[in-house]
Order: sequence, then structure tokens, then C-alpha cells
Amino acid sequence: MTPAAIVFDFDGTIADTEWPVFLMVRTAFRAHGLDVTLDAWVDSIGRADNSTLEEILRSRLGREPDPDVLERAREARHATRQTTPMLPGVQALITAAREAGMPLAIASSSPSLWVDAHLERLEIRQHFDAVRTRDDVDNGKPAPDLFLAASAALDVDPGTAVAIEDSKHGCAAAKAAGMTCVVVPNRITRLDVAPDADLVLESLLEFPYERFGL
Repeated sequence: MTPAAIVFDFDGTIADTEWPVFLMVRTAFRAHGLDVTLDAWVDSIGRADNSTLEEILRSRLGREPDPDVLERAREARHATRQTTPMLPGVQALITAAREAGMPLAIASSSPSLWVDAHLERLEIRQHFDAVRTRDDVDNGKPAPDLFLAASAALDVDPGTAVAIEDSKHGCAAAKAAGMTCVVVPNRITRLDVAPDADLVLESLLEFPYERFGL
């Protein structure tokens, strides 16, 4: 199968932003005498309807969380926009697709400010013909809206496109849009791998280029 386009998820797929965010959340929880495990956190990965850290803490505590803890959490989250590297194999796949004339897009459950800042820092924004985030659709993942919006922006039939994802919710969204989905779990999402993925890889270094006409 030679796809008409490739649509990437961002968090946990292009850059491992999900791990530092989990560490930030765990630190904030512990500062309030609470804890959160990876097993409990993994179900939130890839969704666009998650509550904010402040809302989660308020619900768990039954009171307002410590504002100093929240400020430190915001600073820690901001730091990920300065330091988180691209995951192995991402640049090679982008380069191969562009050399083949294949259009690329991003479909992310994160807001535009977050995604755009990372893409610019990683110096890859120019390679993507379209970027669609939760700011662009009414329903985020696991609904198919983001992948449908990205396909529409590229003017391709989603049934002819390949999605690159890391989470089960992202995979569910891609499959609901009619796409073939390649899942590359990260250190969090490998705890709950998408059961309906068309292909699961350890990293994008294993991407089967010949299978997809690249």
C-alpha cells in the first residue's frame, strides 16, 4: 500500500512530551499528599477531554490546590517546550515522505500553542502541509474529527492515508476515520497498547518503508 498521505499524532509520537508531563503531574500530586501511578495515568493519554491538573487536584482534595504547586507545575510543563527531543526515526520518515512527494499532516489532541511551539523548536513545521489540533474541532480523540480534518486539509480520502500514533485513543480515532494506523507505543502507552492497530512498532526506526511505498 502506498498511502496518499501520512498523518502524525504529536505528543508521544513525534516527541516524548508525555513522560515529562506525567512527572510534573506526579510531583504536583505528591506535594498535596496524593499519588498517581502510570497504570492510572495511561488512560488519559491521547484524549482531548481530560480535565486540567487544577481541576483534577480540586476534585481529589475537595478544596483549592496550592497555587505555588500549580505555578511550579506550569513552569515544568513550559520547560518541556525547550528541551524535549524528537523521537528516533521521526526525522527519517518525514524526509522519506517528503522526498516521495507525499503530503504530511499533524492531528493532535493538544492545543495549537503547544504543538506549534514544539514544531518550530524542532525545526520541522515547514514539512507539514496541515496541522490540526483540538482547537480546530468540536470533538477530540477518540472521535475521528481530528483525522478527518487533517485529511480534508490535505484533500485526500482518509481511507487512503496512514496515521502514526502512540496511544489506544489516538488509534481508535484514526481507525474511526477509516485510516490505516501504525502505533509506536512509548514508555507510558506501552502499558495499554491499541488492540486494533494495523501495525505496532518498537520505534519508527523499524518503519517498513517498502511496505508503504517509500
